[in-house]
Amino acid sequence: MATIRRFFVPPGAVEGVEVSLPPELARRLATVLRLKRGDRVLLADGRGRDYEAEIMALTARSGAATVLLERPSPPEPALELVLYQSLVRPQRFELVLEKGTELGVARFVPLVSGRAQVKTEGGSQRVERWRRIVTEAAEQCGRGRVPAVDPPLAFAQAVRTAPGLRLLPWEGERSQGLRTYLHSVKPKPATVSVFIGPEGGFSAEEAALAREAGCLAVSLGPRILRSETAGIVAAALVMHELGELGG
Repeated sequence: MATIRRFFVPPGAVEGVEVSLPPELARRLATVLRLKRGDRVLLADGRGRDYEAEIMALTARSGAATVLLERPSPPEPALELVLYQSLVRPQRFELVLEKGTELGVARFVPLVSGRAQVKTEGGSQRVERWRRIVTEAAEQCGRGRVPAVDPPLAFAQAVRTAPGLRLLPWEGERSQGLRTYLHSVKPKPATVSVFIGPEGGFSAEEAALAREAGCLAVSLGPRILRSETAGIVAAALVMHELGELGG
C-alpha cells in the first residue's frame, strides 16, 4: 500500500469533516503530484492534530477534501531550540533550514554578522521561500508543527534579545566544549539559542559583545567546519545532549 503524503494546512482549513485546501497546496497536489479525486492525503493543522482525508474536488487553483480519520500529530521536542544561523550562500543556508527542521529546531533566525559575505536583499520573497522550505521539510519528516523563520537580524541585536541559554560556538574558544558543557548543565534548559558564524567566523569583537550580552562561548572541536556544517552539528549536539535525539 502506498504511503499517504502529509501536508500542512492553515488554521481554519478543517471545519468538522470538511477541508478547504488552500490554493498553493491545491496547485502542488494537482500539478506537481498529479493527485485526483478519491486519493487520500494526511493533513496537519500545526496545532496538534492530523487528519486523513479523501480528496473530493481538485484543480490547480482550489480543492476540497473530507476527513476520514483524526489523530494527534507527532509530538514536538520539549526543548525549544532557536538557531541563529549566519547568512551564507543560498543553497547552503537552505540546507541548514531543511536539516535543522528534521533535527527539531523550533525557530530559525537568519543572522547578519560582520564577516557575512551574503547580501541581505530579497526581503519578504526570500523569507517566504525559506518558510516554504521548512514547511516541506516538516511535512516530510513528520513534525507536529512548522518551525518559524524570522526576517534577518543584526548580530548585536540578536545576542541581546535571544531567549533562554545562549551558546556561541566559536573557534577562538579552547577550554569549553559544547558537548561537555551540555552534559553537565543542571537543570536542563527549556530554551536554547545557538549562534553560528559566517564563513569567516565571528570576530573577537563579536565574541566579546556576545559574552557581555550573556552568551557562553563553546567549542565544536579541533576541526574547522563550514558555517552550514557547524549549524547542523550544533543543533544535533544540543538536541542529543538534552535528550531529544538518540532515544
